[in-house]
Amino acid sequence: MAEQYRAAIVGTGGIAKAHATYYMESDRVSLVAAAEINRASLDAFVDSYGLQARYLDYEEMLADLAPDLVSICTWNATHPEITIAAAEAGARGIICEKPLGEDLGGPADALRVCEEHGCKLTVHEQRRYMTGFATARSLIAAGALGFPLRLCWRNEGGLLNIGTHFLDAANFVLGDPAWTGVVGWIQRTTNRYERGSYCQDKTYALVDFEGGHQLSLAMDVTEGDATQWCNAIGPAGLMHFDRNLVTVYNDQGCWQPEPEPVPGFLDDLLAWIEGGPEHRNAARHAFRTQEIMMAIYESARTRTRITPPYTKRPSPLAEMIRAGELPAQGEPYDTRTAEALAYAQARRSR
Repeated sequence: MAEQYRAAIVGTGGIAKAHATYYMESDRVSLVAAAEINRASLDAFVDSYGLQARYLDYEEMLADLAPDLVSICTWNATHPEITIAAAEAGARGIICEKPLGEDLGGPADALRVCEEHGCKLTVHEQRRYMTGFATARSLIAAGALGFPLRLCWRNEGGLLNIGTHFLDAANFVLGDPAWTGVVGWIQRTTNRYERGSYCQDKTYALVDFEGGHQLSLAMDVTEGDATQWCNAIGPAGLMHFDRNLVTVYNDQGCWQPEPEPVPGFLDDLLAWIEGGPEHRNAARHAFRTQEIMMAIYESARTRTRITPPYTKRPSPLAEMIRAGELPAQGEPYDTRTAEALAYAQARRSR
């Protein structure tokens, strides 16, 4: 009989429903509990899924239940500390929401602790499990566009929010090469936050990868346009892709390949825990994305090109804001939820 697992969720906001779906649809996992600081949200979530237990304190939940699997669906700044607590409580696998944190130091500590405890840490960068991005990766590896490639991607939603998806997906479709250099520019004239984290108004970056590939990333540069543009250009053609479909323009004309099937996120995690291949969302990939994001901020701060290894623990964006280098006008506001901003401000004042 296949091994059975017990799962718990920390944070019961909107994205927690996706995590709950993974567990509820599995015949090998029982979702047994959730923890959340907002009692109304917690009660609604637990009652909706018929869970056995509810907690206002995630540490109490981990101590009482020692779940095998833990999903972390909280705000950005809390991801490292909850990841560490779950690993130390004996979790065998973790699904953490993106990004890994607000800086580089916390995520580095989280990866180290998970490795020390043999806990398999994944980050919920869903594009690696979307047919469009998986198909694009296979076509690029097969040389459909030639080499090297230039990726031109843009969207809105903040660097730590949507930008982290794009950076991770760029790595994925290119075959996960190492990054070799970053040039970044940011603008922050309003007092903008995202889920309680400092957030710039606009971002533009050039990211270089091994093999001569380059990503041009524009976030929030075109205001009011939430269209995701994902284009790859090579010496032998051009490719446009989204979550579901790929359109290729090369010497074969304009064509759409059959979408590549993708495995299940949770199935892959259980297989990894049991000695199978590494999960395609293993946290080392998200950590590389975290490095690139912090390098973008550091490039904007120093007005230089940043090359690896990048090991600076604090966030350069936070450094600039606290030093008064990015003076902002107006009252603080959060692009996602005012509750997250209030929570983050209370944490910083302690």
